[in-house]
Amino acid sequence: MCRVKQNLRTRGRALAVAVVLAAGTAGCSVNSPFQTAETQSIADGVAVTGIDGVDVDNIALVGGEEGGDATVTGAVENTTAEEITFTITAGSSKASTAIGPHTLVTLEDEDLTLEGIKDGAGDMTSVEVSAGGTTIPVDVPVVAPRGYYEEYAPEGYTPPPTPSETEGESEGH
Repeated sequence: MCRVKQNLRTRGRALAVAVVLAAGTAGCSVNSPFQTAETQSIADGVAVTGIDGVDVDNIALVGGEEGGDATVTGAVENTTAEEITFTITAGSSKASTAIGPHTLVTLEDEDLTLEGIKDGAGDMTSVEVSAGGTTIPVDVPVVAPRGYYEEYAPEGYTPPPTPSETEGESEGH
């Protein structure tokens, strides 16, 4: 009989420890939202919502210095049966392209360039995106024309010297 009581005591302690551990860890995610509860853009650019019949994804500007030009990148899909005009405006600069019905357009293939962007690479800049009679203000990133964005550098862009180029020049002094 002694063994049965000892076995019940051990089980009782184990159960008590399990309850305490469960209670102690139950609130770990109370203040953290589920990752699936928030829509996030996993690309370099941003999505634009609120334009009926038009999906705008991954909008970014490829540019260098403040006040310079920037190439518009991203994708726009016209899901309507009518042709639309997609326009992006930054300050006084505007770039547009026509998109046929039920067509997906990659903007970097359209050679859209905005001139005199106030912000440089690494900054967010304010633009207005228009299509189908709707205009949406949005902040988009300005990315440096490096890596896979190098081929989208605006015309006339001169990249700054790399550290190895400047080191080579100073060694000769």
